[in-house]
Amino acid sequence: MKRILLSAGLVLASFGLFFCPQHLSAKELTILAAFGTSDSEAQKSLNAIKSAYEKQGDEVIWAYSSNIIRAKLNKEKQVVYSITEALDYARNNGYKDLKIQSLHVVPAEEYMKICRLISRYMEVNGKNFDSAVMGHPLLSSYADLEQTIDAVFSAFPKERTAKDAVILMGHGNDRGTGDLSLIAAAETFHKADPKVWLATVEGALAFDKVLAELKKTDAKKVWLMPFMIVAGDHAKNDMAGSEEDAWKSMLEKNGYEVHAVLDGLGSLSGIQQIFLDHTKNSHDNIKDGTIISKK
Repeated sequence: MKRILLSAGLVLASFGLFFCPQHLSAKELTILAAFGTSDSEAQKSLNAIKSAYEKQGDEVIWAYSSNIIRAKLNKEKQVVYSITEALDYARNNGYKDLKIQSLHVVPAEEYMKICRLISRYMEVNGKNFDSAVMGHPLLSSYADLEQTIDAVFSAFPKERTAKDAVILMGHGNDRGTGDLSLIAAAETFHKADPKVWLATVEGALAFDKVLAELKKTDAKKVWLMPFMIVAGDHAKNDMAGSEEDAWKSMLEKNGYEVHAVLDGLGSLSGIQQIFLDHTKNSHDNIKDGTIISKK
C-alpha cells in the first residue's frame, strides 16, 4: 500500500512540475510601488521596507514609476517592473489577491500617476483578481504625521543637542496637493521642536526661507537629514554635496558647522510600520477600476 501511495505521489508531483503554473499555489501578492532609485546605497532603505513585509509572510515584488530609473537598471541587467508590468506579472502567474502599497511620502504627482495607471489596468483586467487593495502614502492623516515625527525624532543623531538646528530635506512639488501635506508637516515639526525645519527641493518650502529663520536663532551647528524614503541623488548632492548651491555649502558659507545624515526614511522601523498598517487597513478595493473607499 505504501508503494502505491508513493508512486501516486510521484506521479502527482511530476504532473505539477510540468503542467502547473509556477505560482499557482501562491494566491496573494504584495506590490510595493515606489518612484525608484538606481543608487545602491539608497536602495538599502527600500530593501528595509521589503524585509518588513517579508517578515510578516508577504510575497513581494517591486514596481518603479520612474521610466528613467527603470531604463538605467535594465541596462545593468536588473529586471525592474513598471506598474503595468507588475500587474501583468500578478495576472499571468495566477495571483488572485493583490495588495498594492504606495511608498510615496505624500499623495502628490507620482502617487496620482500610479493611481491612474492602476485604475486603467483594472478596468480591463480586474476580472482576473478576487481582490485588489491599495495602501495610502506615508502622510495620509494627522495620526500618520504624528507617528512620522516620532520616528524621525528618534533617528536624530545622539550627538545632536537642544542648541543644534535640524533641517530636513523633502522633495516637494509645485503641482498637485503634495505641497499642502508638506506645509502641514513642516509646521508640525517646527511646533514640536522650534529648531527643526522642513524645506523642500521643489514647491513652497524653499530652503532660503528656512535659512532666514535659522539666522534668527543662536544655533551654531546644523544637522541635515533627508525627509525622503531613500537618500538618493537629492540627499547626496542637493543637500549634502560640495557644489555651491548645495544646502551644506550654503550653510557653511554662512558660518555654520554642518553634519549630514544620509539615511532614507525607509530605514526607520517606525516608518515601515506606518506602511504596513496602511496596507493592512486599506479599504480601497480597486479591482473594478475605481480608487474609492469601500467598507
